[in-house]
Amino acid sequence: SIASSPSYMVRQTAALESKEGFDLELCVAVVEGKTPFGRSYTGFCSTYLSSIIPRGNDGNGPFVGPDIVRLWIHPGSFSKLPLDISKDETISHRCFNTPVMCIGAGTGIAPLRSLLMEREARRLAKVGNASFANTNGHNDSCISNNQQDEKDNILVFGSRKKSMDFYYESNWDELINNQSLRLVPAFSQDQKHKLYVQRALREADGGSGALIVHHILERNGAVYIAGGSKMARAVREEIVEALGSVLEGGEGDAKKLLNKLKRKGMFSIEAWS
Repeated sequence: SIASSPSYMVRQTAALESKEGFDLELCVAVVEGKTPFGRSYTGFCSTYLSSIIPRGNDGNGPFVGPDIVRLWIHPGSFSKLPLDISKDETISHRCFNTPVMCIGAGTGIAPLRSLLMEREARRLAKVGNASFANTNGHNDSCISNNQQDEKDNILVFGSRKKSMDFYYESNWDELINNQSLRLVPAFSQDQKHKLYVQRALREADGGSGALIVHHILERNGAVYIAGGSKMARAVREEIVEALGSVLEGGEGDAKKLLNKLKRKGMFSIEAWS
């Protein structure tokens, strides 16, 4: 999946006058395994992408390198990302009218990163800053020094080990440092008990799905889920159960609410087997 934001990449590369085209970042896991008969196999596309020699640019001339990949881009599931900037000056720590929660595992982080970085580009456009890494000392009306303030973006991310699979960790550190992201991690193999994203989501903020209830019912937030189909299904069930525990009509009302949000583009799942 595409892991980059066009708006953000343009901001990052605008200073390179000689740069041709634009950057497109992918997050791809190389498929490897064995059949029931013991025969080894690899994924055709993922193995090819991992083997090519990238074209480079030294800043003084055209791109060089032997491998060129020709491709086309299909629209994804997250086509209605909320990007409206808030005009409420009394909320010092919020830039956007609609907060966003992204939930994903493994390479499912790719499309979620593109969403979060697109919103970051819009935030930077508001504050007139060239890079979120330069926000220290900048008068940014979207930043609060209070760690308890609610953030515009929440990321619930799961993988096996933090030391091996924490994709784009430096990006998340930057967003956390400038107070525009809350991270809820779930590294399944870093403790004795397995911790998956659905459990991390359930146990956050005191448990019983308090985080998701507050995000959807009180903050009117959007939710985007990406990754394996089994994970996505488990997360959706967790959300339904959490909402059903507080809605008068139980899980039936919870499903109706998610369908309503889905029609508005505020609840969407991009999953694969």
